[in-house]
Parts: sequence; C-alpha cells; structure tokens
Amino acid sequence: MNRASYGIDAPGAVRANIVLGAVFAVIAAASFAWRIPAWAVLGATFLAALCFFYAAVMLWSSLAGKKRLCARLVTALALSGNERVLDAGCGRGLALIACAKKLTTGKAIGIDLWAARDQSNNTPEATRANAAAEGVTDRVDVETGDITKLPFPAASFDAIISMIVLHNIPSREGRDQALLELARVLKPGGRMVLYDLLHTARYAQVLRNAGLTVEVLSRETLWLLPSHALLARKP
Repeated sequence: MNRASYGIDAPGAVRANIVLGAVFAVIAAASFAWRIPAWAVLGATFLAALCFFYAAVMLWSSLAGKKRLCARLVTALALSGNERVLDAGCGRGLALIACAKKLTTGKAIGIDLWAARDQSNNTPEATRANAAAEGVTDRVDVETGDITKLPFPAASFDAIISMIVLHNIPSREGRDQALLELARVLKPGGRMVLYDLLHTARYAQVLRNAGLTVEVLSRETLWLLPSHALLARKP
C-alpha cells in the first residue's frame, strides 16, 4: 500500500526561496573570488542564508509542524464517532483523514477548489489516494466547491475543521462570507475549529456576531508567523 503524502504548502514560495538562496550563494562565491569588497560578500552570504533558512522553515511547517497542530485541533473537536464532519478547504486531506480516523458510523466530507499554488499536487484524486492509503475510504467523501457558497443545507454538520485556508480568500468580505457559511451549516450544539495565519481576530468577531461562542484554543508560530487556533461552539 502506498503511503499518504500531504504535500507542501505554498510550493511556489518554497521554490522561490531556494532559487534566490542559490543565486545569492553564487554571487557571494563570485564576489569572494573577484576580490569584491567584504561588505558585498557578507551581504550576499547573509541573504543566501536567510532564503535557505526560510525555505527550511516552510518545509518543516508543512511536513511536521502542521501535522502536530492538526492532531491538537482534531482532539479539540472531541469526536465520538458518529458525527458528520466538514473539512473546509481540505487540500490533500490531512485534517479530513485525521477526523475520519476518529469516526465509526460517521462521515468526513472534504471540500476544496484545488488550487495548486496553495498546496503541491492539490487534486481530489490525491486526497482520495491518501484516504485509501490511510484505510478510511469508507468514511470520506471529497467534493469540489467554494466555501463562500457551500453546497450544503443549513445545520448539515456536527463538527467543522478548517486549517490554513481562509487567508487565501483575497477580500475581507469573502472571508467573512465563508465564516458565515461555516456557521450556517454547523448544527446547534456543534463545534468548529479554525487555524489560519492571518485575520483570526476578525474571524472571532464575525463568528461571535453570528451567535457562536469563540475562544482562542492555542497560539502558534508556524511559518514564523504569529497565529491562532480558534474553537467555536454553536448554541
């Protein structure tokens, strides 16, 4: 059986940092050989190290840090096994599959627009292959759709999870609409966990205005960006 692979977030940014690091490293080596002033050599060396360092940070955040965070978020949902769970912006299924593993008679539904710039090889086929590799195909459904216009009736889900998704919506109005859609499809008594790199104070405000109670679940530093995980409950 193939192993599940959850890809790299923002692969273009990772590649850009590696390429820039290599360019600055070549400039530093050439400057040293050509007896260019020391400040130019040191500057190019510093920039090369900075680019390589941030590429390493991005890779660690995608391959290790995000998995640890996902485990904490799924634990916070306190799934009993019979829930219908939505992963909003599921990508290749890290959180979707983690939720499915907690289910017995329940179902985990993932929805995404499958933008490759947000995650490498971001396709529904990759997500289904990961679900098969993890042995949860029977507990997972994957759909294509926009989280600002969810194709589900109101109060469809017992629990919702969304990780590193909402900031990809370019406008505040769009992000607010996505949050209102998540609140709409959550059942009374349901729980929602959100993690994002930006705008989480605004997310909490929008959800509170929609009638949910919201608390900061944890403070994180993935990608070296101060960020928060939120836990919301619908009365």
